[in-house]
Amino acid sequence: MADLEKFAGSAVSDAPTNSPPSSKQLDAPDIVIVDWAPDDPEHPFNWPRARKYRMVVIACFITALTALNSTGMSIMTTWGTAWFGTTRVHFIAGLTLYNVASSIAPLLLAPLSEHFGRNGIYQISSIINMLLFLPQVFTKNLPGFLACRWFQGMVASVGISMVGGTIADVFEARDRGQVMNLFALIIFIGQGAGGVTMGWIGERLGYQWCWGAQTIWAAASCVINALFLRETRANTLLTRRARRLTKETGVKHVARSDIERKHQSLLQQLRVTAIRPLKFLVTEPIVSSLSLWIGLAWGSLFLGGPSTMLVFAQYGFSPGEKGSMGACIAIGGIIGYATASHQERLYARAAAASGRAPPEARLYWAAAGGLLFPAGMMAFAWTGRPHVPWPVPAAMLCISYWGIYSMYLGVFNYIADAYETYSSSAQAAQGFVRNTNSGIFPLFTLQMYERLGYPQASSLVAGLGFAFAAAPFLLIRYGARLRARSPVTSQLVGNL
Repeated sequence: MADLEKFAGSAVSDAPTNSPPSSKQLDAPDIVIVDWAPDDPEHPFNWPRARKYRMVVIACFITALTALNSTGMSIMTTWGTAWFGTTRVHFIAGLTLYNVASSIAPLLLAPLSEHFGRNGIYQISSIINMLLFLPQVFTKNLPGFLACRWFQGMVASVGISMVGGTIADVFEARDRGQVMNLFALIIFIGQGAGGVTMGWIGERLGYQWCWGAQTIWAAASCVINALFLRETRANTLLTRRARRLTKETGVKHVARSDIERKHQSLLQQLRVTAIRPLKFLVTEPIVSSLSLWIGLAWGSLFLGGPSTMLVFAQYGFSPGEKGSMGACIAIGGIIGYATASHQERLYARAAAASGRAPPEARLYWAAAGGLLFPAGMMAFAWTGRPHVPWPVPAAMLCISYWGIYSMYLGVFNYIADAYETYSSSAQAAQGFVRNTNSGIFPLFTLQMYERLGYPQASSLVAGLGFAFAAAPFLLIRYGARLRARSPVTSQLVGNL
């Protein structure tokens, strides 16, 4: 999954210019450059606030459905293995393929949205996503089912990777913070809703309705998109204006953004977006360390689905009741959303003290979250026993997910500040590791918990979390030195 990868740096070159006119004659009399005026009402930054939030809410609905699909499959394991007559690992491979595809597809879809705009990709991918649910409702062919999961993961990835870009399209940098926090919260609420909804639907209506319900929700999303979702990318809107003016006047009009990006073809952009993130993973210590750290936490979040089913089965819970423990993800996200405002105040205080806050000022609550995550997991490990009331381990899970939420936001914001122009590639790198882990971890959950024992298995995850918890503290202390030595960040203007 994602995540917020495209949020930072998007729409940087799409802002209105300071020059009043919206078009300018070139030396050649038959060509006119079209540009944005500062107060142009058609620029997304200048849209009415209600219209901005309408675009964001519709996009976030896609996000919620994508997140729900990624976590809801865990609770369906027993029914799915019976439906296909296969093993648990073979069925849960559908989750692996979905999440791994979601980590790869943004490397290709991101430059497409930069070239052709976001709305068309939203519309087409949502329709394909909805259609791919239909075979999953009816098929008993496991390879066909797994193929659907792979392709669905690719198209559904726009619900995570592109929504941040949509937010950046319509809100200027100074106004994005709270909207970005809301977007992250929607991801956690969607992931929590996966277990809750699929658990009760599967228990009451059967396995096929787990996919059938998602088909209906996806179809509703397609209708809403078609009726109300509009293009938000300023460059695309400017290109359309230039074409319209050319048609109306008979004089060739060219968008300034088209001239500025003409030197780089779509193929070149695809090559850069696919290779640079992987290069950052092996050459940038900041990116590699944070990717491993958040990757472990994100994988543990998806490991939590199967593990909570095992642990809470000890209490005699039904599938619906076990799935309801997914609400812990949402509760942890809500708490994290609340504490994010304190992190913003800490960052503002650092900025006021020095004129501009260093990127490391983004990591205070992430560092705390790095301790909350393993501490909550360790407490869950040893309280998830039949003689301990079930609300106790559930509360410990909420604490752990609260920590993961704080880590997630901190990593994103730190990379956005530290890598500036190259933040999209750095975000894609950590997103690739994070989403790949979220697909791989559920594959070995059952074996790990059965062989090690429930407390010991969760303790192992917690121990790894404690081991990696030093990463943000080390970056707070030595991050400035690492950035100064990096061939990438040391060249950026404003590097501190």
